[in-house]
Amino acid sequence: MKYVLTIAGSDSCGGAGVQADIRTITALGAHALTAITAVTAQNSMGISGVHEVPVEFIAMQIDAVVEDILPDSIKIGMLSSARVIETVAETISKHRLKNIVVDPVMKASTGRVLMDASALALFKVALLPLADVITPNLHEAEILSGLKVRNPVEMEQAAEELKKLGPDIVIKGGHLEGGCVDLMYDGKNFHRFQGKRIDTIHIHGTGCVFSSSLACFLAKGGSIIDAARLAHEFTRRAIENSYPCGRGAGPVSPLGVNDHL
Repeated sequence: MKYVLTIAGSDSCGGAGVQADIRTITALGAHALTAITAVTAQNSMGISGVHEVPVEFIAMQIDAVVEDILPDSIKIGMLSSARVIETVAETISKHRLKNIVVDPVMKASTGRVLMDASALALFKVALLPLADVITPNLHEAEILSGLKVRNPVEMEQAAEELKKLGPDIVIKGGHLEGGCVDLMYDGKNFHRFQGKRIDTIHIHGTGCVFSSSLACFLAKGGSIIDAARLAHEFTRRAIENSYPCGRGAGPVSPLGVNDHL
């Protein structure tokens, strides 16, 4: 059995965050361990509130898990403030955790800002150098790199800039015009994973499924390139399995996807 620790926020609507991570990790045959960083009040229409878990308790959750069960990989999602970022970085450094995937969650798909602007600098210098791979979308890649990221050429430029922070880069291109292309950069070569756009509004949790599936494939011993390719295909299948839930965008569904990979 492989063990994947997700350090992320809770989605009360069940489509993203820790809930999506647990479903993904379970679908891929691994065991999900969790450390919750924030609790949100949300539904398919938006987020009405965020309650940050006290940093001492975030560290306690990670410590309790790791002192008993050593994770094979880590997925890090929503970190809403500088104190949380600092705490998570210090705790994973203390335990020398490996196979770290960071999904830089900065804004919900419904528009709510999920990371304080004041936390960005610390995020880049304290956490990202500890990661093996980061998985920003186009908007997050713009914020992190300081460059415009609207097309494949600009994705390459941003990836080269972000690689200076240390980890390998996978920029998710789901919001590109035309087809969907995820771009990976390992410091030497660009790798592209692409497919036709899937016509659906039900895409809640897409980024969470991608990053947590990537962490699962790393836990199973794959290279980052292979893990990114498999995560791309897994996420596409999860989007194909999406369904309505509420009046807004419904969630993607990772359940059963692994049976068809």
